[in-house]
Amino acid sequence: MRKGFIFNHNKCVNCNACNAACIIENGWNIHARNIFTFNQDADILLPVINLSLACNHCESAVCMEGCPTSALTRNELTSTIIIDEKKCIGCRYCQWNCPYDAPKFDTRNKTVIKCNLCYSELINGGLPACSSACPTGALSYGRLGESDSFSAYTWFPDKNLNPAIEFTGEKNENPLKIFPPNAFDEMDSKSEPDKKSVRAEVSLIIFSFLSTLSVASLISSFIKGEYPDKLIFTIVLFLAGLSSLFHLGRKTRSWRAISNFRSSPLSREIILFIIYGVLSTAAIFTHIPVLLIISSFTGLIFLITIDSVYIFSDKRKTVFFHSGQTFISALLMASFFSGVILPFIFIAILKLTLSIYSLVRKHYGYMFNIRFFRIAFLFVPVMSMILHNFQNDFTIIIIFMAGELLDRILFYYEYNPLNINIMMREQFNYYKDEKKRS
Repeated sequence: MRKGFIFNHNKCVNCNACNAACIIENGWNIHARNIFTFNQDADILLPVINLSLACNHCESAVCMEGCPTSALTRNELTSTIIIDEKKCIGCRYCQWNCPYDAPKFDTRNKTVIKCNLCYSELINGGLPACSSACPTGALSYGRLGESDSFSAYTWFPDKNLNPAIEFTGEKNENPLKIFPPNAFDEMDSKSEPDKKSVRAEVSLIIFSFLSTLSVASLISSFIKGEYPDKLIFTIVLFLAGLSSLFHLGRKTRSWRAISNFRSSPLSREIILFIIYGVLSTAAIFTHIPVLLIISSFTGLIFLITIDSVYIFSDKRKTVFFHSGQTFISALLMASFFSGVILPFIFIAILKLTLSIYSLVRKHYGYMFNIRFFRIAFLFVPVMSMILHNFQNDFTIIIIFMAGELLDRILFYYEYNPLNINIMMREQFNYYKDEKKRS
């Protein structure tokens, strides 16, 4: 039988003894275990539930599958997923993929750490430090039962990963009456959710946008029967590759990112970028038509791999039908630069439809206005192409490119991978509304 954590929320008082024991045992400067609190503002209509959660060492571990450097491996003796910090490049892709918020970025070492289940202790017959330190018996480690214990938490995400954890707390039991430290802070449950900052993704925005521009210019040059300017094309390609490094915690280890190409979308993206860069550079310097065709198709495949990086972890489908995806954006740019009106209008209508779909969905505050401006920035070039074919007008070009850049920024803002914090917040609001209606 499988072994894993066994947790009873009726006994958890949020004392953080499990966190302290974990930090002391591993010598970390950040905690690898979270205490999630459902109903953290202690609303009287709903119970307060504390949930101590670390890495669940899932049977279908998306963190391990997605890691581009194969830094995450499974220990055969304990079934524990372990991270090799010497291989980790700090890309944080495991954080995107994990719905349980288990991997943590160590800002001091610029790598990711996570619960290793104190596997050296398990091998010697011991127990994880967190479970040994729990004073109320809420957290333990042992053989998991066969029954579905996840039903107690409807907000617990992605049970299909088969996480090695069992919940024994019952809803009809009264939890211990100790509230979290911020229980009675003034909170407005109807206020808008925390804004997602895109500043942390600036390097990825630059990389993906310049990559899209590079591929689009190559395709449009092929359509027009010419070659792009060597200097400008090389600079754009170089800046795209350079900007991608700034997203990594350990830039000098970036060469490791191609080692897990069989399962990691991120690893495949990097390999395709290298291949595309070599082929496209050779094409524009040698003026060999066949190379131009091959590099154009390779560029499109490369953009598909960029989109697949996000689709892989986008179980909530927040950007699955997003107008800012690189593949469709490159086709739109290519048709605009080459002056091919009908394909441009067709793709523009598709992007406008996707943008309007995003607009009518629930957005908060200023993001509604930004999405509106993005639509306007695309509508103006469309009308110009239809009426006068102004694709060479400098003002129209600026408006068009500003709209595409804005679309890419919106892509990162609206990209919200499945995460337990989001699920808890949404379920809490749902329960609270149901209680008030009843």
